[in-house]
Amino acid sequence: MKDRRRATDGKLIEKSKSNPGYYKYQFTIREIDGSENIVPSYGVDMTDALQRILKHERKEKLNKVYVNKVEPTLMIVVLVGWLISVGLSTIYTTHPEYAFYGTMGVMSLVLLYAIYNFYKNLNK
Repeated sequence: MKDRRRATDGKLIEKSKSNPGYYKYQFTIREIDGSENIVPSYGVDMTDALQRILKHERKEKLNKVYVNKVEPTLMIVVLVGWLISVGLSTIYTTHPEYAFYGTMGVMSLVLLYAIYNFYKNLNK
């Protein structure tokens, strides 16, 4: 059988005081290396609480992949596209101001992206 993480124990701790109908559960998760972690979770029932733990872990893993792989790739593509547009506009046209317009356009996109990430991280 394949080694994987497993919930070895789940206990009902208490009713939620702020959200009626929800309960606080405590799960013991056995990791692949044999260590055990105790993780609290809220849910309507035990299955819902366990699903919430799994959903949260998947979201963290996806966020890690996005930050480490997608964002740098996107910025490299934007930079290369900008370099190509500036290079082509200075070589093939008699109007070098097109390079300036291209630069302003790309920097505007980078600024909008930076503002978006700032507000996204501000709400965390």
